[in-house]
Amino acid sequence: MDEPLTPEAPMTTLIDELLTRYAEHLDTRAIVLRKDAIAEGVRQMQAHLPEGTWLVAFDENTWEVAGKALAAELDRVGQAWERFEVMPPQGEEVPRCDDASIAAYQAALGEQDAVAGVAVGAGTINDIVKQACFNVDLYMACVATSPSMNGYTSGIAAVLSEGVKTTIPCRAPRVVVADLDVLAESPYRMICSGLGDLMSKPVSNADWQLSAWLNGTFHSAEAMVIIEAGAKLLDGVAPKLPSRDRQAVGDLTASLMLSGLAMSVAGSSSPASGGEHLISHFIDMTSIAFDEPHDFHGCQVGVGTLTTAYLYEQLMAMDPDTIDVEARVAALKPWDDYAALLNERFGPLYEAVVKHAEKAYPTADELRARLTKLKSEWSVLRQKVGSTLRTCNSLEEELVEAKCPVRFAELDVARERAWRSVAHSKDIRNRYTILHLAWELGTLDAWTDKAIDRLYDSQIF
Repeated sequence: MDEPLTPEAPMTTLIDELLTRYAEHLDTRAIVLRKDAIAEGVRQMQAHLPEGTWLVAFDENTWEVAGKALAAELDRVGQAWERFEVMPPQGEEVPRCDDASIAAYQAALGEQDAVAGVAVGAGTINDIVKQACFNVDLYMACVATSPSMNGYTSGIAAVLSEGVKTTIPCRAPRVVVADLDVLAESPYRMICSGLGDLMSKPVSNADWQLSAWLNGTFHSAEAMVIIEAGAKLLDGVAPKLPSRDRQAVGDLTASLMLSGLAMSVAGSSSPASGGEHLISHFIDMTSIAFDEPHDFHGCQVGVGTLTTAYLYEQLMAMDPDTIDVEARVAALKPWDDYAALLNERFGPLYEAVVKHAEKAYPTADELRARLTKLKSEWSVLRQKVGSTLRTCNSLEEELVEAKCPVRFAELDVARERAWRSVAHSKDIRNRYTILHLAWELGTLDAWTDKAIDRLYDSQIF
């Protein structure tokens, strides 16, 4: 097993150490995280991107906070570049990473004879540029404008494709530039989003361990070393974020960068994305399909994390002798009947959802084998997931310290929709999580009732 990283070192030293150690697994060659980062960031871009014209993507907000400074530095050093403004879909106020946005940027790359892309923004713009550049085999870089999510350095893009929020493999940025003053002055809800995204570690890692143990799916010890180092950077950060403390924002951002790199090393979002992310993706999907409210991804993930942590507490409190394996197998609907139920639940999203749900739907033999193993090796389960889990209360306390949302009502998600986001989101992705296990045990609806009672709008603590 790899030697542990040295989280007591300054955050930039830790990042450089990691980039060197895992260079063969990573596309990212440099991360510039400091005050006044643009000049050094451009120098690193010139070192790691091809010579020629770069297509710089931004929206009206990110142009003001970082795009102008980047443009001035590119002009100062004589770097050729062209502008691309990412526009919101018609009738909406903010851009979206979807098939149409990716296609528009990809077409512009060809029209401008660009040799590389540069994203100026956070999750949406970064993912548009990442995916479009990957599609035409070009490198890209990113100038981060908010510590709002962990995807800056990941080799995946979160794309709304055919109505379903999904992750698509791509290539991570060669260079990420993150100016501390720009990050710290970003909208505070976006800073909350970054912390919320990272707070998922205990439950997403538990889901990853659960799937590897029950289903034999891939699990990476290397990625876990990186995730643990990133988690240690968060010690003491939460209460300092509301004052926009630069060191705290820097540690939060470094931890986000490490989380993305862990996903790149693992070749999957699994190290940082489990059932809590499915809850967030469900809220996003239904927001777009049915014109319902949503919040920033990481804020939704934070509440989703509290929810799945609560579900794990219900699982850990179970008596395994109460699991009637044959009764659960007998209750398994034929796939066609379940597909009809999905059609009722998802309506216009059904065609996009059903292909993911079918891949995850167990046969009778698979369900029997999984539940038999669970029941007979219950102590192994407790050891596997217990090593990473935290209580719902402890996670909530940390989010509250940072003034982050901790209730579905704070996300402006109606109670019935919140219930569906927990009980139905397992079907939007073929990735085994606590949501899938609870459904297979026949407890998901009852546990969801309890979770929503606890986390919809009840008094905190």
